[in-house]
Parts: sequence; C-alpha cells; structure tokens
Amino acid sequence: MKFSKFLTLFLLLAVFSSYSFAEESCLSDTEVSIKEVKKALSPILGNAKVVSVTTSPVEGLYEVIVEVNGRKLPVYLDCSLKYLISGEIISIKERKSLTRERIAKLNAEEVKKKLSKLERVIGKEKVEKFKKAIGERALSRVKFINISSIPKEGRVIFGNKNAKITVYVITDPECPFCKRLHSELKKVLSKRNDIKFEMILFPLPFHKYAKPVAKAIVCQKSNEDAKKLLDEAFKKQSDKKEFAKLGKKSCDKADEIISNNLNFGKKVKIGGTPTLIFPYGITISGALPANQIEKIIDALK
Repeated sequence: MKFSKFLTLFLLLAVFSSYSFAEESCLSDTEVSIKEVKKALSPILGNAKVVSVTTSPVEGLYEVIVEVNGRKLPVYLDCSLKYLISGEIISIKERKSLTRERIAKLNAEEVKKKLSKLERVIGKEKVEKFKKAIGERALSRVKFINISSIPKEGRVIFGNKNAKITVYVITDPECPFCKRLHSELKKVLSKRNDIKFEMILFPLPFHKYAKPVAKAIVCQKSNEDAKKLLDEAFKKQSDKKEFAKLGKKSCDKADEIISNNLNFGKKVKIGGTPTLIFPYGITISGALPANQIEKIIDALK
C-alpha cells in the first residue's frame, strides 16, 4: 500500500474512533453551507475555490469539491470543520476508489460543459476535428480566454509577422517545460508560414532568475534582439550562473510590462507555464508536440 493511501486510511480511522464514543453521528440534519466551509478552509484555501459541499460516502465526513486552476477535485472535511483529509476513500467491499470514481464523474461533467461551449463558439464540425486533435480525455483541461484582454506590450514574435494565424504562448525563460515547447514551436515554424507565435513573458515566482531575464528580454530594442535573448535564455537555462548573467539589463518599462502580464495571468487563472492560447481564445496548458499544435490550429481554421 502506498504511503499516501496508508496516511488517508490512518486519518479516517482516527476520525472513526472518535465517533465510537458518540451516541449518534455528529453531522446535523441541517446541511453545512459553502460559506461556513470557505471560512473553515480560509487559512489553507489559497487560490482554490469551494464549489460544493455534500455528505461523503463515509459517515461523519463532508465531501468538498474544490476548483484549482480550472480542475475540480474532491477533498473531505470532518463534521467539526477542523480537519481536512486529502486523499482517496477506498471501498473495501467493492475494492475500488470512490474518490477516483468521483473525479472521473467530475471530469465527464466538465467535458460535457466544454463541448457545449465549443459548439457555440466554433460550430459542431470544427469541434469534431478539435476533439481528434487534442484527444477527448484532454478536453477537461481546455479553458477559454478573451483574446482582447492579453497585454499588448512586450510580446516577442516568432514566425511571419503577417501570418493569418496567431497563437499566444505564456512562457517563462527558466521553465524546463517552456524550453521543451519552444523547440516544438520552432518545428512548426520550419514548415508553416501562415502561423506566428507571440510570446508573453510570465516569470514564475519560484524561479529565481526568471523575472530579471524576462525584464531584460522586454527591454531589447527590437523584436529580433528579444528573440535572440529568449533563445539564448532557453539554451543556457541549465547553467544557472550563465543564465543569471542574461538578466542584468533592465529599463523603465520592464516592471510595468511584467506586472501587467502577471496580473493578466492571475485574472484569467493561468495555472502555470507553458500555456498556449489558440484562435477563439481556446487555451491549453502544457508542452504540446509540434504535430499536435498543427492539428489543433488546422482544426480551428
């Protein structure tokens, strides 16, 4: 048994043992409100959003559905609202994880909603092509962003500036997955002249040198210089000493540009880097391979 499962089982047993001294279940006839749960979880909630609260399959525990970066997950809260249990509830009799079953149901509901919205935005025919391009399991990861809300200043353009198709890329020069995606974007551009990628610098706070390097990139005098510096940053990413040297240059506009990018990401709930914003504002996170990027673009044409 994995440690995480053992820990969950231990916590559940601890909860159950406390109930053995009680004459009746501590869950009242009156359902607990989302407001009460939010208040109880506020010290640890962070950017997670409480979506719903119901009784769980286990007596004495509430099931709380939280949404983190667009993904809905179940966690469990004891009846006193003092103890949160994050892990799996496993039915011994049925020999299955009730938590995983719940997650699968939540994902299926989310996919249904996404498909309905996609049909309204791009039409049924394009949706079928898009499903084949991305894979149905990945549909729950799709988000929608208003393209007009993307900050305009400080973008670094790769590809034909006059290309009809624009894909925006939220990237961090110190992010290994961004480096991987960057090489995939180059593969796309080696074959396609009708696509351009506009890079939005989004330095993550836990990357020590990302912000100075991002500022140096947006301070370059031309788009060509900015491209060269971003390419160099990805090339030197694994050598932190050399990478840090790239972040020595700054300018008056740098702080504002990076701040605007970060505020935009927070507003539209960008969960991490890299993230691609395709036509119609269809947004997918992850280092997608070149052939899949092309398929998605062609499906949306």
